[in-house]
Amino acid sequence: MDKIVHKLRTSIGVTRGYDVIHARILLYIAWRNFTSKKLRSFLTVFGVVIGVSAIYFLLSFGLGIQQLVTTQVVGDKSLKAIDVDSPNSKLIKLDENLINKFKSYPHVEAVGVQYSFPGIVTLSGGEIDSVVTGLDKTYQGLSSFKLLGGRLLDPKDGYAVVVSSAALQAVGVKNPKDALNKDIQVNIPLDKSGAKQKSINNKFTIVGVIDAGSNSEVYMPSALFDIAGVPTYDQSKVVIDDMANVTSVRRQIESNGLQTSSLVDTLSEINNVFRFFNLLLLGFGSIGMIVAVLGMFNTLTISLIERTREIGLMMALGARRRDMRRLFIFEAVLISLVGAVIGLSIAIIAGKVINVLININSQSRGVTEWFEIFATPWWSILAVLAGTVLVGLAVVYFPAKRAEHTDPIDALRRE
Repeated sequence: MDKIVHKLRTSIGVTRGYDVIHARILLYIAWRNFTSKKLRSFLTVFGVVIGVSAIYFLLSFGLGIQQLVTTQVVGDKSLKAIDVDSPNSKLIKLDENLINKFKSYPHVEAVGVQYSFPGIVTLSGGEIDSVVTGLDKTYQGLSSFKLLGGRLLDPKDGYAVVVSSAALQAVGVKNPKDALNKDIQVNIPLDKSGAKQKSINNKFTIVGVIDAGSNSEVYMPSALFDIAGVPTYDQSKVVIDDMANVTSVRRQIESNGLQTSSLVDTLSEINNVFRFFNLLLLGFGSIGMIVAVLGMFNTLTISLIERTREIGLMMALGARRRDMRRLFIFEAVLISLVGAVIGLSIAIIAGKVINVLININSQSRGVTEWFEIFATPWWSILAVLAGTVLVGLAVVYFPAKRAEHTDPIDALRRE
C-alpha cells in the first residue's frame, strides 16, 4: 500500500495539470490487485478461459467445415466461371458468333467450349455406348476431373482421349493403368448435327483415366469437332476477371436468350447454411461465457467493496472520480485479455492436434490430400479478442460507476 501511495503522489504531482492519474500508475495498481488475490483472480480468469475456448473451438470447427465443404464443392477457378447453354437449341444456337460476342464483353478473360454426342466405343473386343465430349483447354481447366492415371488432354494432342473408369469396367478393364497408351476405336455419328462430316470414326490413344462415377464417358480435343464442321456447341464456360463482375456479365449473356448458371449461387447457399450453423455453435459456446461474465461481475463488485477505503484515500490525495472509473476498466480489460489469450491458445492448439490426428488416420486409409476441419483465420482470432474485451467493458460498467461516485469522506470513515 505504501508503494501505491508513493507512486500515486508522484503521478499526481507530475500530471496535476491534467487532473488525472497517469495510465501507467493505474495499470500498476490494477496489476497489483490482480496478483494479490491469486485464488480469486485465478477462478475469474479460469471462467473466461473456459468461455473463450469453448466459443472459439466451436467457431473454429464451423469455419473449418465450411471451408472444407466450399473447397470440395467449388474451386477458386470455378467461382469466376459462368456455365452457358441454350434452353432451346433449335431456336437459339450456341455457335461461334455467340462465342466471339462473349469474348468482346467487358471483364471476360476467356471462353471455353464443349461438344457432346453419343458414340460407340470399342476396346479389347468389347463395345459400349458412351457419351463422347469434345472440350478445349479452357473448358478442361475449369472442370473438376479426378485423375486416376495418366494425364489430361493437351492442346497438342491429335487423336488422344481420356476415358472414365466406368467405361473401362464396362469392357472388362478393371485396372485403369492397364488401359493407358492402348488404342480405342470411337465412332461418333454427326449426320443430325449439320456437320460437314457424317461421323468421326477413328482410333484414339488413351492418355488418361478419370473417375466419373457410374457414367461411361470419353473426352477428346474439341479441335476434332471443329475440323468435322460441327456448327454448334453443347455448352460454354465464360471466365470472368473477378467474382464481383459475375452478375453483370451473366445479365449480358442472358440477354441473348441463353441460360446461365454459376457456382457463386451454390457458394451463396452454402454460406447461408453455415451462417446459421456457426451462430448455433456460438450459442452453445456462449453458455460458458455467461458463467464467466457472472464470475467477472462478482469479482469486480467484491473488489469494489473491499477497496472502498483505498478509493477514498486515492481521491483524498488528489485522484479524480474518472480515475476510479478508469482503474476498474483497466482491471476488467486485464482479466478479459488474459483469459482470452489463454482460451484462444488452448482452442487453437486443440484444433491443430485434432487436425493432425484426423489426417494421420485418413492417410492410413488411403487419403492423400491434407485437410482441416478446424480453421483459424486471423480475423476470427481478432474478433474473439475484441468481443471478449467488449464483454469485460460491459460487465465493469456498474462497478466502475459506483467507484466513480464513491464519497471519499464516507469511504475513509469505514473500518
